[in-house]
Amino acid sequence: MSFPRENCRIVGTPIGNLNDLSPRAVQALADADIIFAEDTRSARGLLSSLKLSKPLESYHKDNEDEAAERIIKALAEGKKTALISEAGMPGISDPGMLFIKRAIDENIPFEIIPGPCAAVSALVASGLSRDGRFLFYGFLPRKKKETVLLKLREIPYPIVFYESCHRIKQTIELLLRVFPPPVAVCRELTKIYEEALWLFNPQEIEKITPRGEFSLVVNNGGDNEPTGSKKGMDKEGVSIEMLSELLKERGLKTGEIVELLKKLGVKRNRAYKQAL
Repeated sequence: MSFPRENCRIVGTPIGNLNDLSPRAVQALADADIIFAEDTRSARGLLSSLKLSKPLESYHKDNEDEAAERIIKALAEGKKTALISEAGMPGISDPGMLFIKRAIDENIPFEIIPGPCAAVSALVASGLSRDGRFLFYGFLPRKKKETVLLKLREIPYPIVFYESCHRIKQTIELLLRVFPPPVAVCRELTKIYEEALWLFNPQEIEKITPRGEFSLVVNNGGDNEPTGSKKGMDKEGVSIEMLSELLKERGLKTGEIVELLKKLGVKRNRAYKQAL
């Protein structure tokens, strides 16, 4: 299929603050003959704020196959299209990747218009990135979360997760059980009620307001920790102590606790002393 690359655009949209929409993204939406949107209601609000009126068609996780066909049909008819998610970049924990894969397989040219990404914003806000390397996981599965997290613990970089407000407290409790503290909790990034918290133990989970959208970052990359997050306290001692107490509460034996602490980089004598 041959047509200008700008006829097919994948457009990043704001994750909260409408001022983050780039002039290039605005132009892409203004040029489009049809906009395919994950949520047509939120897309209509975005277009209204830009004083634009465009035909909207749905493209969500439950109709991706059929919606991808409609994009391809529109392109074949010479129409300019734009694909947007409800917020952020299509294809990143949002629908869009199925069409992109088809476009690549069928040699359909497309253009990426980048936009805000909650994962990168949360990583920067967390202060846990040492050299820019990290793993973005997105949403954890509903089942066997702990099994997944124990495998992820072997990756020596900070890890970014997304979570809904309905499961946020349970997920943070699990992250504190598996990873060394803190867990950086970023809520409502770029929005008016944006906040970031660094949690070191399960008791602090009650500080969280379980509303809005959450991005979580775990410190799986070594000894990096936000400066002043536990001012006046020994970081390693606090982390080991809290982790040891949690493991004891869950019925682990001294030897098992020692082995877990050693895997986290704690020297044997210190791990054994703390486990006792």
